[in-house]
Amino acid sequence: MMMSIKQHFQFLIVVLLFGVSSCGSEEVETILAPTSDDIDFTYSIDPENPNLISFSGETTFDTWYTHWNFGDNTSAEGFEAEKLFFNQGDYDVQFKIFTEGGTAIARKTISIENDIQVDNLIENGSFDDDSSWSILSISGGAEVNISDGKATWTGGGWGHVGIFQTMDVKANVEYQIQMDVAGSGMSDCWFEVYVGMSAPVDGFDYTDGGIRLGLNTWDGCGAEPFDGPLTALSCSNGGGDGSFVFPNDATVYLVIRSGGANLGDAGVSVDNIFVLEK
Repeated sequence: MMMSIKQHFQFLIVVLLFGVSSCGSEEVETILAPTSDDIDFTYSIDPENPNLISFSGETTFDTWYTHWNFGDNTSAEGFEAEKLFFNQGDYDVQFKIFTEGGTAIARKTISIENDIQVDNLIENGSFDDDSSWSILSISGGAEVNISDGKATWTGGGWGHVGIFQTMDVKANVEYQIQMDVAGSGMSDCWFEVYVGMSAPVDGFDYTDGGIRLGLNTWDGCGAEPFDGPLTALSCSNGGGDGSFVFPNDATVYLVIRSGGANLGDAGVSVDNIFVLEK
C-alpha cells in the first residue's frame, strides 16, 4: 500500500528527530586549561657547590612544551634543569607548561647566599688594578679607564674602545660569562662581549665569535639607567646568553668593547667578571 502524503511527512519528521537525538548523544571532548594548582617544581642544592641548583618540574597534564626562567635572563627547556647562579641574591624562578588547553606557571624564590666560589678563567676580574687587561683602541671619541675597582667607558662622539685578555679553554667544555654592569643611560650606543680566537688589533673592530652578551640602545636596552648582571640586561640582536664552547683546546680572547654617540653622564662601568665551566 502506498504511503499517503501525510504519512510520508510524519515519517520524515520521525527520522529527522531520531537523527538529531543520535547526534546529540555523542559526547563532546572537553579540553581543560591547567592552573597553578596543576604544576609544581622541586629543587636541590649541590652539596659541593651551593650555587649549583638542580630543578625538577611536575604536572599531571600532558604537555607539548616546558620552559624554565631562572630570573637572571637565562632559561632552559624540559622537566629537568640545572642552573649555576653566579651572584648572591634572590631569584624569581618560573617553571611553565604548555598544554592543549593553555599554559600555567609555578613560581618560587631561590635565595643564593654568596657569590660563586669556583675557579675563574679571568684574571683580575674584580679590577683591583689594571693588571692582566689590555686596551683595544679602535677609534677616537670614547675612552676606557680602570680604577676604583671597575672598568668604565666614557665619552662618545661615535668613538669605539675595548679591553681584552687571553683565556685557556678546554675542548668541548661549556663556559659561562658573567659580569656586573652599571650606567646612567646611553644614547645611540652599544656595549658588547666577545670570545674569539683571533687576536685584537688596534684600529680594527672586533667581531670574532659573535656577540656573547651585549647592550644596544637600538635593540631596546641601555638607554635607561641600569645596574645588575649583564645576563639579566642583555638584549643585543644576535647576542647569546653568555655561554660558549670551542671544539679544541685553545687560547682565546675575551673582548669587551663599547662606543657610540653618547655613553651617558656616568658612562658604563663593569665589575666582577667571571668565566666559569658550566
